[in-house]
Formats: sequence, structure tokens, C-alpha cells
Amino acid sequence: MTAGIEAERDEGPTQGVLAGPGTITAIAGLTVVISDERGDIAPGPFGLITDDTRHLSRLQVAVDGEPLRHLGSGLISPDVARFRSYATLQDRLPDAPVECERLRHVTAGGMAETLTLRCWTPEPVRLRLSIRMDSDFADIFEVRRLGGDPGVPSPSVAVQQASGLLCFEAAGTPRTTTVHLDPAPDVLADGEAVWDTVLHRDRPWVLRIEVRALRGQGNEQRATLPQRVGAAAVPDPVVRSRPEHLARGCRRSLVDLDALSIPDDQDSSRRLLAAGIPWFVALFGRDVLISSYQARAFRPELMLDAVTALAARQGRVDDPGNEEQPGKILHEVRFGDRPWLGEGTVGGAKPYFGSVDSTPLFLIVLGQAMRWGAPREAIETLLPAARAALGWLRGPGDLDGDGLVEYSPTGSRSLANQGWKDSENGVQFADGRLVRPPVALVEVQGYAYRARRELAAVLAHLGDHAEAADLMAEADELRELIRRRYWRPGSGGAPGSFAFALDGDKRQVDAISSNMAHLLWCGVPSQDEAEQVAAHLVSPAMASGWGLRTLSGEMAGFNPISYHVGSVWPHDTVLACEGLRRYGLDEPAMQLAGDLLDALAVFDDRLPELFGGHRREPGDFPVPYPTACRPQAWAAGVPLAIVALCLGLDPDVPAGTLSLNPVLPRGVTRFEALGINLAGGELSVVHDGDGTTLISAPAGLRVGFG
Repeated sequence: MTAGIEAERDEGPTQGVLAGPGTITAIAGLTVVISDERGDIAPGPFGLITDDTRHLSRLQVAVDGEPLRHLGSGLISPDVARFRSYATLQDRLPDAPVECERLRHVTAGGMAETLTLRCWTPEPVRLRLSIRMDSDFADIFEVRRLGGDPGVPSPSVAVQQASGLLCFEAAGTPRTTTVHLDPAPDVLADGEAVWDTVLHRDRPWVLRIEVRALRGQGNEQRATLPQRVGAAAVPDPVVRSRPEHLARGCRRSLVDLDALSIPDDQDSSRRLLAAGIPWFVALFGRDVLISSYQARAFRPELMLDAVTALAARQGRVDDPGNEEQPGKILHEVRFGDRPWLGEGTVGGAKPYFGSVDSTPLFLIVLGQAMRWGAPREAIETLLPAARAALGWLRGPGDLDGDGLVEYSPTGSRSLANQGWKDSENGVQFADGRLVRPPVALVEVQGYAYRARRELAAVLAHLGDHAEAADLMAEADELRELIRRRYWRPGSGGAPGSFAFALDGDKRQVDAISSNMAHLLWCGVPSQDEAEQVAAHLVSPAMASGWGLRTLSGEMAGFNPISYHVGSVWPHDTVLACEGLRRYGLDEPAMQLAGDLLDALAVFDDRLPELFGGHRREPGDFPVPYPTACRPQAWAAGVPLAIVALCLGLDPDVPAGTLSLNPVLPRGVTRFEALGINLAGGELSVVHDGDGTTLISAPAGLRVGFG
């Protein structure tokens, strides 16, 4: 690192930086409510959104024609928010005689809110409370206002059905939004309700607001989440750290995972993780697999839920329109009533399969679920799906039969890029030229290699040792193929690197990107190659000081505020850290992990989906990305993954072993992980500068260090 970065690190991370929008987001299942800090839903990226449709686009409170002034607000739980504001009446300056409290509870089909006005003057106060309401029935991507093929907001008509009941109807669709007000307003017209009231010091005035989102004749969405039961009811592990931001981040992450939990309409016993709030409240294959893997030391049951749900929706037929193929694992399924993903996709009936990496990640997470103690019978049940996924890797996933996995979009709505960097400019050469398909991404080949090894371990566990040995040999051949086709020797004193991808002509895509770090996570490079990759990862061109850039700052297309070509994605960085540790490269791994923890502290213990890849300067802060999800599943999983990373925690429950190799991230002097549940027992570890103390370990596992 440069001297400048070292100098500013001595100061520690900047504190008190507003590193995100002033919004409050509450969620229940597939329903999310986004408001400002006063609780108002105003024009902009706010609203009550369910099934990817905004059912309430305005809910603004005013007293005597003036908006309320913010006092404080926050989430009590993922689905409950509280807002406190005050009104300064014209004849009562400078005091604030009227206080407003709003308690909002989001449900699976709408929300209920209690608004309470209190007067603090000795004598009564007369005032006029007004609430403006509207519903535009815009789809989620119109709300987000980002490219693609956004729909047009449906014109709505407000119909007063009773003295305190307002109904908004979307023209040309069965969608409606009803707002029930109790007490009924004195005036209700043109979407505005007005109450003329007198407040008394000893008698608060209470208004109850109930909003229901309907998409047909009484078709209110009432999906509910299953409770965490059985093994999953075990209390979450406790993390303590010095300084405290890692511990606080873990607590925040567990709350966010609850907020991101959505029901599986195919099996009420499964809890799945939505990709992110508010734009991606849907099931994404890649996202649910990575985030459940990140949470493995805290909630290992999520891995089994994820692979089971994805197996139930695995590709069965060839359908170029939505890129379905036998054995393939889906990219995305949305449960709303719009055919966002193509014909027949309404209500989750038909997923979109345009992901080249979900299928190998499925096999990796299946193997990890087994290692972390998933029941044998559950793994056996999933074996046909695993074999089908392997068949896709060997067959349809390898478009030209060269042993590598490629993608080439086939549907009218297909994503141009189908790895995790799936924006249109996400894959490019060093000179900024975009890559022509078919594209063979480097990290996907690594996933395909590790997938074979993980499945081989599963087969061996289930007693099929001959097939397991054949699959291991096949993996070894693929490893050598990857190293031969993607390695780029260094020149002029620069370290070597792995190509970003191979293009449609099988030419190496020469950009230096973070994708090659995922090869370390999979165990593909030789030790010498891994050390050269590590030199790139911690260079000023790649390490921003807050995390790993997605694209080197020396590339022509680098843009620190892009989505995928220069920004920092926390999950990307932590996978790189795991890969570095796999090769014994603890110093660079802990340097990058420390960078993430510094960012975590500035982002108020909750990392966003991504943030700017600007170079860290003294007294600086990470630059927020304007439409980043927060919380987002694999960003929420990062603090939990850092705990497993720092412990060097590697269990193999079927084999009865547990490996530990604790290290400390830069800036952390001590951490404790207490109550990690494995094989029916608890693992509790303390690590500081003096070494490691094993407080407890599961009786059925042999613990080894190093």
C-alpha cells in the first residue's frame, strides 16, 4: 500500500458520516414500505410496494398546511417502524407545542399505522391535520428509474367508498389499494383527508390508518414466514470484538437476514433470503446461495433451505425464451402479477434461468451444507438434482464442448452478461471494449471445478466411492485446463494474472478484475500463481482502502461509481479474503478484511450492496452508490462470513472433524465467537494477541488447529 494510505489508516475510520439515504424501510414477506425519516411517502423512490407493484405512492401528513419536522425515527423490528415529529404552530413560536408519533406495522398485504398527536400546552390547541394519499401502481423498476424496460405507471382513480374508506383502482388492471381511516375525516376529497380537531394536554388524539394492497377480487397477499423451529430454534451465536464494530455488524446482519426472509410458496417450512430491499425482493439463485453460505456459522440451515428450494425449481426443458435447460439452476423468480421475466412468469410460475454461475454454486453449497451437518436423508433426496446440475455443466453449459462453461443470451429479455457482474458493461477488455459472446468467465470455471470436488465429497459420503473418484479426476483435469487457458504471465516486473474471461473467439480478456480472486476461493491456482494474484489484489490499483475494486483502476473502463467496473462489492472482497487464507496468505487477507470492517463502521454497522471504488484518503469515507440495496443479502452476510474467515473455521461433520486457524483482521485486537452450533454441540472460541482459547467444542468432533 502507498504511504498515503498507511498514514490515514493510523487515524482510524471517519465517524459520523451520513453514508446513505435518509429513508426508513420496513418489510414483511414480499411487502416493503419505504418512507422518509418523518414517515411520509412522498414523490420519489418511496412507497408501499408489494409483489413488485407500488400500491401507495403518497402518504404525506401536514398540520395547518405545513409538513411535520423530524425528531427521531427507526426500526423496532424488520416490520415495525416508529417516527417522532413535531409541529410548530404559527402563533406558538418558538416552542413546539404539538408532537406526533407514528407507529407503523407492515404486513404481508399492506400496513397498519397509528398516528398519535399530543399537545404540551396548558390550554387546548385547535389545528387542522391533513393527509394526502395517492397510488400510481408503478412497477418496482419504474420506482427505481434505472434503464431496462420499465413499465408505465398505471393511471389510478380514487373512489370514496364510505366516510372513512378510500379506494384507488388501477385502470385496466384488477389491482386496488384501500385506505381505511378511523376516525373518519371531516373532509375526504381528491385523495386528501382533513380533520379539524382540538387537542387537550391530557387527551392524545389517535388516528388509525390501514392500507391494503389487492390484486384481484379480494386477493390480498397474506403469505407468512415459517417460524424457526427445531434445530433452527437454537439461539444465534454471540460475537464480541475489540473494537466493537465487527460484533455490532454481526448483530445487525442477523436482524437484516430476518428482514430479508421470504416465504417459499412451494413449501411453507422453508425460509428463503430475498436478494435485497427494496429492488430485489425476490428469489435469486446466485444471491441466496452465496448469502446462505456466508451465514453458515450462524444459521447453517439456510444452506439446506436454499438448495432444496432451488432444486424444486430446477430446469426441466429447453426453453430459449427464458433460457431454461435441463439441470440448470434459476437466476431469478418473482412472485408478482407482472410478466417481468417473460411470458408465463406471473406469480412465480416460470423462473428466468439466465445465470451461468447459479448451477455450480448450487453444488458448492450442497457440499457445504453436508459438511456443516445437514441430515444424510436430506442430502440423499437432493442427489438427483445434483446429478442433473452436473449434467448441465458437462452438457448444455459447455456450448462448444471445450470443457469450459460459457453463456450466450438467447431470449428477448435475456441479460447481456450472466455472471455476477451482469450489467451491460460488466465484462470488458483492458482498453474498455465490451466482450462478445459466447463468454467464458474465469470465476465460473473455478466454481465448476470446486462444484465437482464438493459433489465428489457428497458421493463419497453417500457410499458411491467409484463415482466420487472419477469426479475428482475430472475436476483435476478441469483445473489444469483453467490454468492453461486463463493464465497470463507477468512482464516488466509486473505479477502474472488470470484473464477476466475468454470471448467469443476464445481470446483472453486481458482486464485485471476481482473475478480472478474467486479462483483462489475455489483452489484453482498453484501457490506461485496465487501469490501473484495476491500482489494484484492488494495493489493500489485494486485495493481502494475500503475493499477490493471490481476492476483495476489502471483499466480504461474503470469508473469508481459504476455498478460493476470499479465499485466495491463487500461480498466480492470477503470471497477474495477466504481465497487468500486458503493459500496461507493471511496478511493480505486480513488487510482487506480490515478495510471492510472500517467501511462497516462508517456505514453504521450495515454494509450496502456496493459503494464507490474511490481511493481512500485521510479523513475520507466510502462513497455511497445511489440505488444500492441496504440491506442486501450478500452484503448482510459479510460480517458473518468474516467471523468464519477469522476463525479459519472448516468443519466436516460426517468425518467428525473441525479445523480452526484463528487470525485477527487489521485493526481488531480481540474477538470472541460463542455458541456456534455444530453436530449438536457448541463451539466457543476467544482469540487475541496472546493466542487462542478454546472454551467449548462439540463432543462429537475432533478439533485440530492450523
